[in-house]
Order: sequence, then structure tokens, then C-alpha cells
Amino acid sequence: ACMALKKKECSVAIASGIQLSDGPLSGTREDILSSGDDKLKVFEKNAKGTIWSEGVGTVLLKPLKAAVKDGDHIYAVIKGSAINNDGAASGITAPNLDAQTEVILAAWKAAGIHPENISYIEAHGTGTKIGDPIEIKGLTNAFRKYTKKKQFCGIGTVKSNIGHTVGASGLASLIKLCLCMQNKEVPPMINFK
Repeated sequence: ACMALKKKECSVAIASGIQLSDGPLSGTREDILSSGDDKLKVFEKNAKGTIWSEGVGTVLLKPLKAAVKDGDHIYAVIKGSAINNDGAASGITAPNLDAQTEVILAAWKAAGIHPENISYIEAHGTGTKIGDPIEIKGLTNAFRKYTKKKQFCGIGTVKSNIGHTVGASGLASLIKLCLCMQNKEVPPMINFK
């Protein structure tokens, strides 16, 4: 949607995400990734897996100048984005570290921002013992290409509060981030010690 707006293929775009489960997860690949104790412990040494949930979200996107001209309530400005394919990985719970780092660096470049100016990152964080540390390492590697500073950027994820909404997870994270900026507060992540 952002690229379509940037290329002037449209003047307004609606971006949506949806995840509805159509049956029990028992015996499925998703069941294998489940925490087993109904607690999603993101970035936690006692992480056991994810919790699946359902969700639907929609945002209206338009160029900043048009939103200002139209008197719209502006929740956030998307300065840049990046996507990639994770490439070769050892499994669904183990993302490719290099791909994680590369997509973060590409997003920062597209946005034209210096990483030291970032005060918060809304991460994917699924609560898996392998995936979360790789995500943190990917972020750390990306930051280390620009700075040696530490403890200046908060990190969180909406998943610990609402579960993994799969196809709606990116949009859930975007909506959370917009609400954080609007309310000038980041809600705590439950089950984190």
C-alpha cells in the first residue's frame, strides 16, 4: 500500500490484516509451536512457544500532504519500509540471522533515519527459544553497524498481550505503535521477567 501511494498508483490505500482459525490446532504444525501452558513469554529465558489468536485490523493510508490538507487525524507517518525473504533457515522457529539484519538496515535506509534516533522498536517476538534470540541478535547487529551506544532503544511486542495473530500480526503491531505514540505510553509486556 505504501509503495502504491509512493508511485502515485492511488491517492488513498486501505491496508488490512486478518487471521481467523477454522478449527482446532491439535496435531498441526501450529500445535508444535504452541507454548503448552497458555502463556506467551516473549524475549524470556523460559519461553516455551507462541499462543495463537485471531484478529482483524485495518488502517487508511494516504500521503502526509493530502492528510494534512484534508484535516485528517494523523496517527503516524510511515517514513520507510523494507521486505525480504528470510531465505535459508533451519526451521520455522529459527529465522535467518543475516536476513533479519539486512531487512532492518534496508528499512532504516529507506526511512532516511539514523538508528541512534530510534527510541522504540515493535518487534515480531513470538516467544520461541530459538526465534526470539535470533531477532534480538539481528537488531543488535544492525545497530552495531551504526553505533556502540547501549540501552537507548526500548523493545516490545504486542504478541505477549494478544497472542500471535499470524496474517494480522504486522498490522496489530502497527496499530499498537500508533496507539503508543498517541497516548505517549508503551504498555508493559505480560509474562516478562
